[in-house]
Amino acid sequence: MEKIALEDYVVLEDLVELLDTSESTVRRDLDELEAQGKLHRVHGGAEKIHTLQDEPNIRQKSIKNIQEKKALVQKAAELVQDGDVIFLDAGSTTELLIPLLNHEGLTVVTNAIHHAAKLVDKNIKTLIIGGFIKNTTDASVGQIAVEQVQRLNFDKAFLGMNGIDEEHITTPEMEEAVVKRSIIASAKKAYILTDSSKLGHASFINVASLKDVTIITNHCDHPLLPIIKEKTGVIEV
Repeated sequence: MEKIALEDYVVLEDLVELLDTSESTVRRDLDELEAQGKLHRVHGGAEKIHTLQDEPNIRQKSIKNIQEKKALVQKAAELVQDGDVIFLDAGSTTELLIPLLNHEGLTVVTNAIHHAAKLVDKNIKTLIIGGFIKNTTDASVGQIAVEQVQRLNFDKAFLGMNGIDEEHITTPEMEEAVVKRSIIASAKKAYILTDSSKLGHASFINVASLKDVTIITNHCDHPLLPIIKEKTGVIEV
């Protein structure tokens, strides 16, 4: 609990080493702590209980469920075709997609400075939209970004999301939600890349209805998944 208080997230293997005990003991203790409402279990570890407005920082996002995220972006890369114009949302998951973008004639639009730099390094035609920069990511948000997105059209958009409930995809910040909503509306096909830890979580702001997007997530037995499948397309990896 002290480690979660400091870092918001703990990895199972790290706890085994830190506590010098077995993996089964750590799993059992984490399950008991979750039953007491002190943490939330996720694949490969545990995280603190988040409020509707919480959002992890860049470091926390980059280390969380990394193997699952790599599987998601591998599937996403298979959906991209030569000559596509795609939008790449800011975030740790979408960043992992960049090394896999080896398609001919690709154009990528993004709201992430860090993403744009990596795309240019790969000699990919890149357009970055403007706006205020968030302090938890390198994403631009605000009215300027929305106005630019509304003038554009994308073959496909790939976005991260903080939470998915029975009806909506959600995020903690109003301005970010407006930008994401505009991206989804401007895309022929919008894909949400999310590991299963986001299922059943609701953040403060509803971004869009499930029917407006396709969910790419890792294969799991989460009870919400069959409900989501009734309302929109789901690609499991």
